[in-house]
Order: sequence, then C-alpha cells, then structure tokens
Amino acid sequence: MIDMKKGNEKGFSLIEIMIAIAVFAIGILAVGKMQITAIKGNSFANDLTEAATLARDRMEKLIGLSYTDPLNFDNDGDGTNQDLNNDGIDDNGNNFGLDDTNATADHNDPNNPVDGRYNIFWNIATDHPINNTKEIRVIVMWMDRGTQKQVSITSMKADVI
Repeated sequence: MIDMKKGNEKGFSLIEIMIAIAVFAIGILAVGKMQITAIKGNSFANDLTEAATLARDRMEKLIGLSYTDPLNFDNDGDGTNQDLNNDGIDDNGNNFGLDDTNATADHNDPNNPVDGRYNIFWNIATDHPINNTKEIRVIVMWMDRGTQKQVSITSMKADVI
C-alpha cells in the first residue's frame, strides 16, 4: 500500500528554488564584473609596460650616442628653465624645457605614433646640473580610454674628455 500523506513529502519548494537561483545569479554577475575590472587593469599594465620599455630603449640609444650628436642637442635652449611653481612655466614666462612634448619638444621620434599608439619625445638640458653634462628626459605618451597617459625617464650624460 502506498502512503500518500503530504507530511512525508521531502524536497524543495518552488520559492526555495527561486531564491537559490537569485543568489546564484547575483554571484555570477559579481564574478563577471570582477573579470571585466581585471581585464581593464591588465590592459593598462600592458600599455604602461610597453611605454616604459619604449622610453628605456630610446634612453639607451641616446646615452650610447656621442655627447655632440645632433640628437643630444637642446634645440630650443630652454632645457635649463626651472619650473619653480610647478605650473609648466618658468619665472621668465617660458615653458619648462625638460617636460616639453609635441611641437615644443627638442626632439620627437620620426615614426610617431610608434606601434600606432605611442608618441616618443625627448628634451635635453646642456650643462645641467653641472658643467659638461646633459640631462636627458624621454617622455612617452599614449591615450587610454580617452585619457592621456605618459611615462618619463630622466638620465645624465657626461662629456667624457
């Protein structure tokens, strides 16, 4: 004989199943959002690494050139202007020389944009910070989700006599 009493039934009600599905869906959406954030972070880290590598490569080339090579000249003579107020302008009203980019930079890579994305500029300050040395700053700029980003590396080159 089959016992058909309702009190003996075991299992999940429809409401319990709906709640479990809702909790599971919220968890899956949170994991998806976390994955999107991780992908964006990895993409920016890759861009930053590429820019730093390009800057370091250009700096190595410039340091390897002779002290009098045309690529190591301060073409506009503003390399020693000092930005005392951190406003991009020196006390004489001129642009601060080592941070110049685009058309005001001493030099730019003829292949800009490099890899279709990165613009490389470099500026020179002659006899700075001491005589017979040049301060060289390489700046690499790129766009990341509509925002301009940049990496810069500064080094010194001595006139070995």
